Amino acid sequence: MKRILSLFITLLFFGCQQDSKYIRSNTVQLATPLIKSASLFASEFNQIEAPFLNASQNLEVNYLEGNEKEIYTSKENIVLNQIGTYQIRTIAPPFLPSEWVALEVLPKGKTISSISWETNPKPKYFKGGSSVLIDGKSAEISFHSKGWTGSNTPFQLRIYLDNVTYIDSLTLGVLSNPSAWIYPTSELQIKIQNENSKVIVKEFEIQVDGNLNAQKHAFISFDIGEEVNELQLDFIPKNLPEEHPGAGTPAWFFLDELILY
Repeated sequence: MKRILSLFITLLFFGCQQDSKYIRSNTVQLATPLIKSASLFASEFNQIEAPFLNASQNLEVNYLEGNEKEIYTSKENIVLNQIGTYQIRTIAPPFLPSEWVALEVLPKGKTISSISWETNPKPKYFKGGSSVLIDGKSAEISFHSKGWTGSNTPFQLRIYLDNVTYIDSLTLGVLSNPSAWIYPTSELQIKIQNENSKVIVKEFEIQVDGNLNAQKHAFISFDIGEEVNELQLDFIPKNLPEEHPGAGTPAWFFLDELILY
């Protein structure tokens, strides 16, 4: 009997030392949350939406410029009222936190009366029309979202203001998704017309750095420094770079938002 009892204790001891065949919760990482915001601009009315967040999960919000971190439940309102970068991730111990999602919150720009897409035929990715370029909303990261307008051939936009206004700079929201041949590389010519019908031409090269696996929404700015009544923007998408599998073919250039400051 003693021998049987001794054998049972030995088996029990060594059995407890073996790893469980089940995955431990503290080794599982939560899925990256789908995060939306009501606006691109800092405001008391600009709130975060996380439509697929589980009630048992919380959101950790890190405001980089202020070095501030806060944790919110799924039912709390999260207001983006400061200019800068917010990092957001899902937490629900004992699971590992999700990857961070970054949101850029910008100052509100000058009022644009209207915008028109001058080039025909319209490109394939023109689901929301030209108005989405000045709606003050950030497009979802997927290029299939109607918030994006994309083309791989030259195109022209016209921006109209109600009154002659001093414009310091132009900011563009662009998409980088090299695996889908979306690469923010283009020539940009800006023709500025003021109240005296004088035309001023400025030329720029658009290039957003990033590795071939990175998918991101970026904002780039161009100096204007002129009194403006009307702007004409001519985009000429360039070819994909040498390191890309599709090198030598036209890159798709996707725009989300145009903001004047």
